[in-house]
Amino acid sequence: MAMVLHLDEEEDEEDVDGDTWDGEDDGEDDGEDFSAAPDSSQNRQSVAIDVEGRVGGVSDCGLDFSFRSYPDESFQRYAGLTTTKACDVIAEDCKKCFVGESFWLAAGSKPRCVLEELARRVFELHVAGADGTWDVDKSGAEWWVQVRREGDGHKETVSFHWDKDEDLVDGFGVNVHPAISTVTYVTESGAPTLVLDHVPPVMYEDVEQFRGAIGTGYLSFPKRGKHVAFDGRLLHGAPRELAKTRHVQKGYERVSFLVNIWLNYRPYAIEPFPEEEIENLGLSPVNAIPSALPGGFPKGFGGDAYPSTSSRTDRFGDMREFRYDFGATGVEHTLVLPVSIEALDSVSDAREGKVVGGRKVDCVRLRFARGAEAAVVAQEPKEPRRSGRHR
Repeated sequence: MAMVLHLDEEEDEEDVDGDTWDGEDDGEDDGEDFSAAPDSSQNRQSVAIDVEGRVGGVSDCGLDFSFRSYPDESFQRYAGLTTTKACDVIAEDCKKCFVGESFWLAAGSKPRCVLEELARRVFELHVAGADGTWDVDKSGAEWWVQVRREGDGHKETVSFHWDKDEDLVDGFGVNVHPAISTVTYVTESGAPTLVLDHVPPVMYEDVEQFRGAIGTGYLSFPKRGKHVAFDGRLLHGAPRELAKTRHVQKGYERVSFLVNIWLNYRPYAIEPFPEEEIENLGLSPVNAIPSALPGGFPKGFGGDAYPSTSSRTDRFGDMREFRYDFGATGVEHTLVLPVSIEALDSVSDAREGKVVGGRKVDCVRLRFARGAEAAVVAQEPKEPRRSGRHR
């Protein structure tokens, strides 16, 4: 075990009563059993982080942390997204829940609406291969939605970020990540999801360790009913500049449903969706999503099945260095991303929908050569404003 962080509560006792955030007991033994519940008096004061930067017990429980995609009908049937009508109804519920915060669905709890049922299905899909040593009482799905529209105030993009317990960062300066992050596309429009092989430090104050070269990444284009999953520690976002022209036609709307898989840990201040708002959602889980597939869980694929581009050569003569500012305040880091749009379109359009190994190719692997790497760097100072007003 790399470390056990002891977190001294700064809030008043009445502010933390009833929260169910759990950490792990201190222990020097690397073989410590993380399925056993520690003394409740210590639950809110420590969290074990392993040498991989994950919550204790997660790295070795049998999860698949690789980037993978579920683009075909088996996931759509499993998730109840087989028809345009079903997607439209779920999209409307997503829009009602687009309130800038995420919600908790505990493992083993009964869903109260179609979005909670979808979150449960995603959770069960990704823990199906785990070895059973994770603690059900401290595990679950964190879910939320993203909606982006042409010309809206969110600028049609999802800023680059690391998924983490935001309240723990704010309160204690500690990065604790979900085991697996996922995206389910409810519409077929908007920016693609870019996942980069770059993991942050555990302590938020170690600013320089956030930075460095990035060798690989995966780009996933939106498709109605498609699902992707990846290691919850990885940097990701949805850059509008890399979107296909047909995905950003006038009046487009991008709706996605996000689920983070948390094992052995519940994010500090995330609560279930408000009971009083459930009745405003359109469908009940009973008649909205069919029972699980008789053939078992859908199978994702990735790796060598994806076409790839490299920043080593610029055969189309349009290699461009995109720069994205991001961080806690939006001004801490800059992602430098060398990409040829022509090269990207050539490999993705040529192989889009092609069947490889019995499945359709729908993502692109980005390789960044030495000397032309993507990188997270310190943001350059901006010219000071003459006025503090935002225009």
